[in-house]
Amino acid sequence: MKLRSAKLDGSDIQDVIVKELVLEAPYGVAVASTLEKVYWTSQCCGVLRSNFDGSDQELIASSKYAGGIALDEESEAVYWTDWMQGRLLQANMSGSEAELLLAGLASPVDLAIDLGFDMIYYSDIGLGRVERANFQGKAVQALNMSWAKTQTYGVAIDSRARKIYLSDYEHEGDDYVGRIVRTNLDGSESEVIVSEPSMSMPFGVALDSEAGIVYWTDHKAGKILRLALRCANGTIAVAAGSNSSQVQVQHEAAEHGSSIIATCPEGYNGTLVLACNNGEFSVSSGICGERCPVGSVVQSLDMGQPSVLNHSMDDGEVLPVQCPGGLVGTSELLCSAGKVWLKSDACREARPCQAGSLLMGDALVSHSSLPNGLVEASACPQGFQGQYSLFCKDGEILSLHNGTCQATCEAGSFWVDGGAVEVLHGSIIEGSSLRVVCPAGSAGDGVYLSCSGGLLNITRQLCRRTSTDCKAGSIIEGSASVLTETLDDKKQISQLCPDGYTGSLNITCNLGVARLTGSCHPGCAAGVAQDSLAVNLRHPAGSHGELVFAECPEGYTGNMAFKCQDGNLSLACDKSCACAVEENHVLEELPLVALAATATASLLLLVFGVGLFRHRLAKRRAMAEAVAAIVGDMTSVSPSPGHCLPKEVRSSSDLSSSSRAKTAEGLVDRPIGLPLYWATTEGMEIFPDPNRISEVQQLMTDTWRACYTRDRRLVAGTERVPTGCRVVNVLRVENHRAYACYSNYKNSVAREHGPCKPFPTQTSNRINLLDDSINERYLFHGTNPEAAHEIARDFFHIDRAGSSAGCMFGRGIYLAENASKSDEYAKEGAGVYVGLCAMLLCRGVLGEVLTVSSSGDMEAEALAGPYDCVCGDRLAAAGTYREMVFFKEEAVYPEFIVILRKFLNEPGGHKSFPEEFMHRVEAVPKSTECVASFENSKWDSKSEFSCLQ
Repeated sequence: MKLRSAKLDGSDIQDVIVKELVLEAPYGVAVASTLEKVYWTSQCCGVLRSNFDGSDQELIASSKYAGGIALDEESEAVYWTDWMQGRLLQANMSGSEAELLLAGLASPVDLAIDLGFDMIYYSDIGLGRVERANFQGKAVQALNMSWAKTQTYGVAIDSRARKIYLSDYEHEGDDYVGRIVRTNLDGSESEVIVSEPSMSMPFGVALDSEAGIVYWTDHKAGKILRLALRCANGTIAVAAGSNSSQVQVQHEAAEHGSSIIATCPEGYNGTLVLACNNGEFSVSSGICGERCPVGSVVQSLDMGQPSVLNHSMDDGEVLPVQCPGGLVGTSELLCSAGKVWLKSDACREARPCQAGSLLMGDALVSHSSLPNGLVEASACPQGFQGQYSLFCKDGEILSLHNGTCQATCEAGSFWVDGGAVEVLHGSIIEGSSLRVVCPAGSAGDGVYLSCSGGLLNITRQLCRRTSTDCKAGSIIEGSASVLTETLDDKKQISQLCPDGYTGSLNITCNLGVARLTGSCHPGCAAGVAQDSLAVNLRHPAGSHGELVFAECPEGYTGNMAFKCQDGNLSLACDKSCACAVEENHVLEELPLVALAATATASLLLLVFGVGLFRHRLAKRRAMAEAVAAIVGDMTSVSPSPGHCLPKEVRSSSDLSSSSRAKTAEGLVDRPIGLPLYWATTEGMEIFPDPNRISEVQQLMTDTWRACYTRDRRLVAGTERVPTGCRVVNVLRVENHRAYACYSNYKNSVAREHGPCKPFPTQTSNRINLLDDSINERYLFHGTNPEAAHEIARDFFHIDRAGSSAGCMFGRGIYLAENASKSDEYAKEGAGVYVGLCAMLLCRGVLGEVLTVSSSGDMEAEALAGPYDCVCGDRLAAAGTYREMVFFKEEAVYPEFIVILRKFLNEPGGHKSFPEEFMHRVEAVPKSTECVASFENSKWDSKSEFSCLQ
């Protein structure tokens, strides 16, 4: 049994102590460099020491089963374990003054001392743990050994790094598996330093903290092993890309088992990941590629002359470059191992530009075909100002020098003073301003206009009407000039058309403006007309709608009948009729000629009678429509105080930006968000909108379902169901304070819920283009004419909900997609509205819709959940209608007042509704609610249908 020495690299092995008996074999060993002594333990005897060469051996302390040993050279103390008797002992380095530090341990086999904190660490294999105590054997504490295997033996302390190194192993199968583990001094944050298949039973552990090397003995393998804990900084040689050459890469130091990133040297691109293992670095990943420097010649690029780079490229980089000469397209260059190669070539001849058109500012301009690279300069077309230049680039027309065409503002007219004064203006050059004097019947400083972007803007208007009477003068109707007398405001007269014209006119004075209904048809002057064989016949003058007779000329027999229509003559008989040619046997043909004349006269008489009847019917209809127009033509009204926004934020001057739009009344400067067809930018106005009548009529016709419901009796007070209506007038409401509330609400719904789940209605995509992303729809609300104006001037008030028909789904604003549903609440007005009813055509923001089919107060559920509106679906439940219920006043904006007249089935089968409603009357499957109601109604209970759709 021997105690041997060697250099730290394992060379120069020498025997120091040689023993014959096993019990005398050295167990633990420690070196006292200051005394030049080596200390060891022996299980037979205790603690021994000798010189480094083994001479002067002496037993300094008797202790059977002595195990691990540690020296404190500064305090001249030696510590050792008695693993069989479970003790920890101490003596001075000469062996005197031996004392017991700890007793009652299980099997302490090794120990180490922490000189910085005067602590002893020892492994107790009997308890399977490592403990520590102070130099007096007090304050014993077990380390955190949750990571440990079955047996933990060797202990070494790194006082500087505050770490402890431990060896442990366990039995696996027929062999042992060991590890070297490093933890904090309390056993926490363990990390395995070494764990290899060849490492079976590690036992003693020693640490060279200066060199960063840990040593250990392998009891079974009979070896002493070591591991470098750090890799020093320096350089490492790596392969340069695809080349066989190597490049030296500098790196920092690293701990064993860790990795660092090293940057490739100058002239190379890339980074390397270096792994530190047992004191040496190896390349884990990455590569250093040789860059292609500025001035590198492109390889395999036939461009007529060598091509060189004007900037460097990284190895592996692909660079797109423009094609040389007159070619277009790009080629790709590849840098590989310090050389530049042509990767792809996509050069080609440039394409010419085909003739076409493009938008230049406000104008759509045309251009001819252009070869590539040519510039064409042109002036803007008529009606626009400016110049532009077009450039052809590889088949694409581009605009140069920011050229543009600005539109001029054409001559026209607009209304001011609430629609009471019409102002005419001439054309205005783009960017210029114009002052127009107030027209006759008004007074003021005039109207100030400007032209911007082809749109006319009213910057200031100071014209006010001075009289509401209509002065005597002439009015043009078609080609007729009609003289009128002085009329009081609101007065209406009927007047025949002037000589040479047929018909009559209804003239109404409204706010100083005379307006006409009816028409004047010109007559036919005497002249020459042709029959179907192009024979010229002289004819006398005739009135519109009359038959004009012309005698056939010499050489022909008979008379031709012509019809006069708006100043034009046309044959009244079949197109094949013509004058007959005279023959020699005139007498023989007399009976035939007389028969033809008789037949012709009869036909002409019949045509004349039909024309006269239609003429009288047209006059009667014209009179009726004139009266309806008088009733619906409203003046502007003043808004009542709103309750959605404070007054100080409701003027147009508070808006940060504006857009411009053209309407029938004129061109105005408007805040962003207003409908383009509005004529005002502030305040409250109600305008007649006759251009809307036909489309609103069509919308009401398409959504009319003549179906009886409970509210028809409760509200309308009748069981007779109208089969349709006639729209008499449409009034547009421009209430800026109310619309500002509505716009703010739209924006909040869009932010919080948009885009919303689509909810189509029968009014979808009708009248105007609305915001479909938040289910903005036009819907109907029935009322009387006076209440319609009151709502338009102010707001809907939810606190008045249910005053007409109750609240089936809670207190809210009730709108319908069917005009016939809202008609149940449309009541007749008084005064000028006698015989006329009203509906409001409203914008409504449905947003997210909660659909219910049974009655109940849904307000709380709608407002608490992610809903903006409730759909009361009685169509699904009872076959009647769907109603939309809004619980916020700002969710609805009444934009149009519709003045209408209802039509009912008359006794005896006579229908008092227009023909366009007749196609709506058809048999449909009976719904439960409709059948039950109609069986007891005033309608014929034997009717084949109960709901009209």
